[in-house]
Amino acid sequence: MEILVIGGGAAGMSAASWARRKAPEARITVLERTNIISHAPCGVPYYIGGLFKDYWLLQAYDVKFFRERRNIEVLTNAEAEELDVRSRVVVARVGGQRAKLEFDRLIVATGARPRRLLSADARVLYVHHPADAEAARRAAEAAREVTVVGGGVLGVEVAEQLRNMGKAVHLVHRGPYLMSRDLDEELGSALTQMARGAGIDVRLGVTVSEVNDSRVRLSDGSYLNSDLVIAAVGVEPNVDLVRGQLRLGPHGAIAVNDRMEATYDYVFAAGDAMEHRNLVTGQPYWSPLAPIANKSGLVAGVNAAGGDKRFPGVLGDIVTRFEGVAFGRVGLNEREAREAGIRYVTSIITTRSRARYYPGGGDVTVKLLAEESSGIIIGGQVAGPEEVIGRLGVIAAAIMRRMTADDLFFVEMGYHPSSGRAWDPVVLAARQLMRV
Repeated sequence: MEILVIGGGAAGMSAASWARRKAPEARITVLERTNIISHAPCGVPYYIGGLFKDYWLLQAYDVKFFRERRNIEVLTNAEAEELDVRSRVVVARVGGQRAKLEFDRLIVATGARPRRLLSADARVLYVHHPADAEAARRAAEAAREVTVVGGGVLGVEVAEQLRNMGKAVHLVHRGPYLMSRDLDEELGSALTQMARGAGIDVRLGVTVSEVNDSRVRLSDGSYLNSDLVIAAVGVEPNVDLVRGQLRLGPHGAIAVNDRMEATYDYVFAAGDAMEHRNLVTGQPYWSPLAPIANKSGLVAGVNAAGGDKRFPGVLGDIVTRFEGVAFGRVGLNEREAREAGIRYVTSIITTRSRARYYPGGGDVTVKLLAEESSGIIIGGQVAGPEEVIGRLGVIAAAIMRRMTADDLFFVEMGYHPSSGRAWDPVVLAARQLMRV
């Protein structure tokens, strides 16, 4: 059996690895258009900022590992240029030469690409992929004043790292507060205040109209002096190769079923290139994040090799960290709940992360959303200096199991004065929503 994987990022290499476990005798080939595989885009801002110096730390495993340890043929600098799904043929450019590859099973893991700020402007840098990291780092080191466009996770993290490098930083965001697509106003406004307090010039409610050699013009007519512009205005599914051959969903990504099958039972899609259903609303949802890429890759790989694994859906969790404080959400925020037509109630609490007599820690904020009629938890947000990811994990489990606020209140959270309270903040937020 010939299994061909297009894309060597997290989803593609996860798919190839699990296909190998399921089908030891299969011939598995991966095509990756860049020189780096099994990569970690989330580390790019920290490489730019000099938190670590070795570029190859952005790669979890190299080509030699997959060839020698997992018997997977990985071709880098190899781009699939033509695809005929029905004939089961891919034409790729490998090392400057065109090659024809046939397959029995195809896994599409072509990822996402950055949305463009201004059409074909060479003065704007994009930092979505590790392949962009080296050029961005050199440019950042040479610059004195930098404009970052986009106030989502990537923009916030890049701005923080540039500020840590001693640069003057402008952060331009079209929303009313930073991370406005993910966080509700309470946590998003707190993040915005932190960024401004750290010396970042945050401009809200505006977009970039023009970039020239030394200035950026904003939609309100104002100008920013800038040696460098870095765009982080979101991503879009990279699906040009399959357009017209595989069905796309409403978000423009490849539509899949719970086996990760895409249109045909011998074609699978995983990672940022596919969209699945939201576990709360049941509607199509696109969430281009590493954990989903890894897990959907597992399902696609197992099933491409003849197995029967099912992918339940996504919640859309996301976390960032700024100045030692983590901000995260899982499930629906208020905007998404309104758009889905869900009547909901909320609770929000701020308390200490540790017992008051134990040194260290800080304030932690937890916000919960629950369906008004049933009390079922549908979303949560957490901000604080520690244990944020763990608390989001508890909320995620509650959403997946359709737990009510009462159920969540009675979850026995681990407790020690050094890292928590007898009344955990998640429990306190659930208590506010309890029906008594």
